[in-house]
Amino acid sequence: MSDTSTDLAVGPRLLIAQEPSVNVVRLSDLQADQEAVVYALLVRKTSGRTKQEKPYWSCSFRDRQVTRDAMIWNDHRLFQQAAGWVEGTAFRIHVLGEMNARFGLQIKILDIRAAEEADAVEGYNFFDLVEPAQRDPLVSWQSVWQMVDKTVDDPFVKKLLLDLADAHRPLLLKMQAASSMHHPYTGGLIEHVWSMTRVASFLADHYGRYYPDLDPPLNRSIIIAAVILHDIGKLRELEYHPVEAKYTKHGYLIGHILLGRDMVREAAHRIEGFPEETLLLLEHAILAHHGTKAFGSPVEPQTIEALIVSKVDDLDAKVNAVARELLKERGDDHYTGKLYAFENRRFYRGPRPEEEDAQDLDES
Repeated sequence: MSDTSTDLAVGPRLLIAQEPSVNVVRLSDLQADQEAVVYALLVRKTSGRTKQEKPYWSCSFRDRQVTRDAMIWNDHRLFQQAAGWVEGTAFRIHVLGEMNARFGLQIKILDIRAAEEADAVEGYNFFDLVEPAQRDPLVSWQSVWQMVDKTVDDPFVKKLLLDLADAHRPLLLKMQAASSMHHPYTGGLIEHVWSMTRVASFLADHYGRYYPDLDPPLNRSIIIAAVILHDIGKLRELEYHPVEAKYTKHGYLIGHILLGRDMVREAAHRIEGFPEETLLLLEHAILAHHGTKAFGSPVEPQTIEALIVSKVDDLDAKVNAVARELLKERGDDHYTGKLYAFENRRFYRGPRPEEEDAQDLDES
């Protein structure tokens, strides 16, 4: 078999093995004009046609930190093989970094095969290619239910929460909170909920004491329940995938806000005697949790409980998006990459440690 065989099991392995000068690097470390071997996950593959009606594949590969695009044109020797590449698969790829004036750094694929366990000798680890949750999902889950025991005193609301948790526990533990915007990793949804319950509980305590004469008083049960259930529609909006959650048909056509309201309403109607007013307040907080109609809420917050939930959700999602950028390896740049959630704004990282040391010496 020739070295240029496109057979995944043999060809690329032999080709790369005979090129000891090609280093194995992380995809996120690849530079323009650098030839290297990288391990990466295929997260998107779409087909298209040029203006001349010639077919092509557009592929996106990622490691824990970056996503790079690769084009497979119809005259590429791997064009036919690319039809069999499956999203979510880890690959060992012989690449050349290419800078595109419009799209930034892309990769040119020279050879490719599926990654194998034996590649661990080169440093391959599947979990180096996906973004990990900050917290163990089981720990977040336990913390959420401890918060429910402490703060939710309405027995109907507590039963509703327990019923929905029992029905959806496996998916609630592993689902991403979003496909890309915030908490887009396995365990991201429960981590988002855990974080929100802590902030919302603090705010409910604070404003409950601040305005003790509210009549009716601030409803902590509604606030905490809405925080836990505000994104439950994501279980129907998204299809779980270990690399990147995908939108379902219902997700595209209806969206998680209405899907979640329906799930909560269905569960509440199965509880005999569930108060109509309580359900109305909870539904409203879920429907209004994006804050404005411009951001997809069917209604805007019209209760103080819904207002708190919407602000906590927005804050937690945006802090997560910024923090994930700040936690990435900084390189030489004092700023993060552009964040879509902030209209492509970049956030300041501060001086590098060596710069702070130099400043201390200058001041001494």
